[in-house]
Amino acid sequence: MMERIADIQQHIRKRLSEIDDLKERKAARELLLEGLLPVFHLMEQRYLDLEHQIRREIEIPNEKYAVYMTVIRKEDYDPINGTLYPVSSERTEQKKERETQKKRPYLIYFSGNFSDRTAFEETGEFQGLDEKGTSHAVKIRRAECYQQALSDLYQMFVYNRIGWTTVNTAYMDRFYEVYTEPETQMDRLNLDFGKFNHQIQNDMLLLWNIEQFTFQCTKFMVPCIDEKYYEHELDLNSYDSDSGYMIGVNEDVLKVRYEKDKIILTSLQESFRDWNACRFIGKVDTSSQGYTYELLSNARTSSFFQDYREHQQAPFNSRTELFALVQSFQNNPYVHLERCEVSEQKPQPYLEGDMNPFLGTTVFPMETRKILALYFRKKGNGMDFCEDMVRFFVSQIQLSVREYKCVGILS
Repeated sequence: MMERIADIQQHIRKRLSEIDDLKERKAARELLLEGLLPVFHLMEQRYLDLEHQIRREIEIPNEKYAVYMTVIRKEDYDPINGTLYPVSSERTEQKKERETQKKRPYLIYFSGNFSDRTAFEETGEFQGLDEKGTSHAVKIRRAECYQQALSDLYQMFVYNRIGWTTVNTAYMDRFYEVYTEPETQMDRLNLDFGKFNHQIQNDMLLLWNIEQFTFQCTKFMVPCIDEKYYEHELDLNSYDSDSGYMIGVNEDVLKVRYEKDKIILTSLQESFRDWNACRFIGKVDTSSQGYTYELLSNARTSSFFQDYREHQQAPFNSRTELFALVQSFQNNPYVHLERCEVSEQKPQPYLEGDMNPFLGTTVFPMETRKILALYFRKKGNGMDFCEDMVRFFVSQIQLSVREYKCVGILS
């Protein structure tokens, strides 16, 4: 930097010596050496500051943002577990509905296998008797509170500019909201789900390894002379280093930058209170009483090649890359990818990659694409989640395959 400034200064002095008129030479020297040269100094310093900022900024590995899910009975929820939290916090709140002025949906959990769950959804309508013996038509739909939580999580990934990995929603998709038209107090109905009664539970709670917390303004830096922007710092040294951290979607924050042991937030606000953040707990504890259901996750073994390809948003160019993606996911004792084929028609029966419903429609409609059929084989003794794992893998592969419609076949 100093060499370039010295060269400019030397060049200016050389050209000044060529001016014969002493008054003009003096005026030019004041303008150039005393006016323009400090501008060059300031510009060089700003470029140097930007270079240092880029060097300090780090790439957060994908495994820092793995999402783990499990279910427990509500009575077994351990608020001091410290690693697993309700996906919807309102499911554990003890306030009465009249105090919150918000009617809480009546949720049930379907414990059956995938084929029974499909039949349950296709049935769609059941019966419920009130205290007077009047029959009501009872309908089901996916639990909106959990689906919204997943959509909000995706928006937070986008806001923080962190690559999205499909969340394994096998547990989440087993929760249903029960309702009537017009609305009736569901807890006062004697619900009859017919042949599915023994597979229905209404005391289950969905947990994940994401903790929501708020933080306060402690100090600020002024990066610009005009004091237009402020950079606030979330110091991560007081939190555990095995976890990943994200800032909640916030209209007051213009930019989020990750550095070692801290997150820098650029804002127009000089100070603030109670900004939201999330912690993705890396080491999950399931030793609490009643935490007996297995963990399902999207945790992966990180590799430079895989991280670089996803950072560049590059599509798959070979079958080897596709198989490597499936093998990179941890804790998969259920299915194994055997082969893949491109065809014009969907093989029957097939499973959809429907675990990213919030992504909406694509630029090129799925209906016009050729079919990429992914053939999976069951492995091991675990049978409950085989179909769900196929749905999970197909959903993740679809994010990187733009020219085909992906479907899964399980054998």
